[in-house]
Amino acid sequence: MFTRANLFKIGAATAAISFFITLSWAVVDTGINATGDYEFCTGCHSHKAAGTSYREDLHGGNNRVGWRATCSDCHISHDNSFSYLWVKGVHGIVDPAIGLVKDPYDIDWHAKRENRGTYVYDSGCLNCHKYLEQSSNENRSSFLPHRKYFAEQEELTCVSCHAHVGHSNLGAHLQEQGWLKKDRL
Repeated sequence: MFTRANLFKIGAATAAISFFITLSWAVVDTGINATGDYEFCTGCHSHKAAGTSYREDLHGGNNRVGWRATCSDCHISHDNSFSYLWVKGVHGIVDPAIGLVKDPYDIDWHAKRENRGTYVYDSGCLNCHKYLEQSSNENRSSFLPHRKYFAEQEELTCVSCHAHVGHSNLGAHLQEQGWLKKDRL
């Protein structure tokens, strides 16, 4: 039978568990947001050129309204929460580890740029451009390529066509900062 004391204990335990869950969520959410923006990501020396080119781009804030995408908006999968946390965790471990184990100047940054489809996620693009499919179906002339993308007629990704979105003049900045040989631009 539930006595007043037992009900109080159950209520206190429920409140404590709820508080712990809320506090845990707040800490994790704060950490996720703090480690997904330009300021954090470009803290690594090997990401300076990417950061400079990003700030010159429309998606990096170089626009009339000052809006900017975060690094996580493009470079982390937005398929679902598990995928998001998994990819973020892998990048959070692998990227700094490579910087410790391998000289960043030995990395073929040009090849990385050619393989951008492996670290730019369509789900991130579509998270911000969520009405693109609807707009593509309504505007017959200017969105023809998007209709092909959504119809999956070809193996297209967002960066198949929008190769330099997010990082204007990245090749020039890599060269300027000594990351690429001149003949690789």
